[in-house]
Amino acid sequence: MIERIKALMQHYGLSVNAFSLKIGANQVTINQQVNGDRKVSLDTILKIVNSFDLISSEWLLTGKGEMFKSPSGEPPSTDTTDRLLSIIESQQRTIENFSKK
Repeated sequence: MIERIKALMQHYGLSVNAFSLKIGANQVTINQQVNGDRKVSLDTILKIVNSFDLISSEWLLTGKGEMFKSPSGEPPSTDTTDRLLSIIESQQRTIENFSKK
């Protein structure tokens, strides 16, 4: 499980400190768990699952399946999100312009 937690941190570009803050856990505890000095606790597992909605709990616990729950195996990209937000803003301006007429 430690390797999967490291993979999750690497995927999101998080240091142990940033990861700890994101999941609401003690940085020293997470550091000890990631280094193998301490077993990963149920509390840590629950915090990870609750903090990363797209992560498959089956993958985290067993290593089976894909890291992400989404069908594509990847979370929505920032580019896609930005593009969709831009389209929504443009459509909102169009609606506002039509309502002024």
